Amino acid sequence: MKPGIYTDLTNEEYHSTTAISASFLKSWILYSPFHAHYGKGDISQLIADIGTAAHSESLEPEKGNVVLSTEKTRATKAFKEHYEECKQQGKVLLPQKDYDMIKGLVHGVEIEEKKVGGLFNDPACAKLLKAKDKICEASLFAEHGTGLMLKARPDIYSKELKAMGDVKTAQDSSPMGFSRDLFRRGYHIQASHYLLLAEANGWEVDHWGFLTVSKTYPYPAHYHSLSDNAIAYGKMLVNRALIDIAKAKETGDYPTNWGAFSTHELPQWMPESEEYLDGDN
Repeated sequence: MKPGIYTDLTNEEYHSTTAISASFLKSWILYSPFHAHYGKGDISQLIADIGTAAHSESLEPEKGNVVLSTEKTRATKAFKEHYEECKQQGKVLLPQKDYDMIKGLVHGVEIEEKKVGGLFNDPACAKLLKAKDKICEASLFAEHGTGLMLKARPDIYSKELKAMGDVKTAQDSSPMGFSRDLFRRGYHIQASHYLLLAEANGWEVDHWGFLTVSKTYPYPAHYHSLSDNAIAYGKMLVNRALIDIAKAKETGDYPTNWGAFSTHELPQWMPESEEYLDGDN
């Protein structure tokens, strides 16, 4: 792909390109070059469907891409046939339980005669999701100083708000709960990578946000941003990794970086009494 912004690429077409993605960078930085280069990011079809449905319903609900099945389970022949039909149309077919969950995640649920939970009931999340000039799932490509082609597919961008965001279904969308996942899963790396691509393509972004919603009823949602320091740190990690990736492409060497061998001390929880150390026990 040539550098630029593409609004007509399908998700499959985007993923088929060989440019460096945020997922590749997260694997490289959090695990190792070996994991990034040789590993596979396979996830179950169910998890993939839930993720796709949550994004479709929150970003572009007017398209009606989340479809309710009349079948009670995914195991029936009728469901499988209808599922493939929907897939060809760019839609996601869900049984009642999963369909209700997606609607709750995005639009909230009725409790005590009022709607609670869901992304659209959180003011900060809703402001970006309802932006009149929003651009959803555009594909951004740019060439890094190393010569590597980079790509990103941000969920949503508003020029008027100068904001870019990513929708996340989370185990815990609370400030403390999501903070653990944010850095453990390398979301700061993802955000920094996306912002580098935005800058390279002339998108002005003053606000980055994770639009999160808990996957458990009644689906509380919350908007999380990153400090300037966290973004700067993430960009440093990304640029350092890209330099290493460029060198690895020249040498063809993708190590685990684990060293020749490892020596392990007894963990603190194991007993160290003479009864165990001197005997045959």
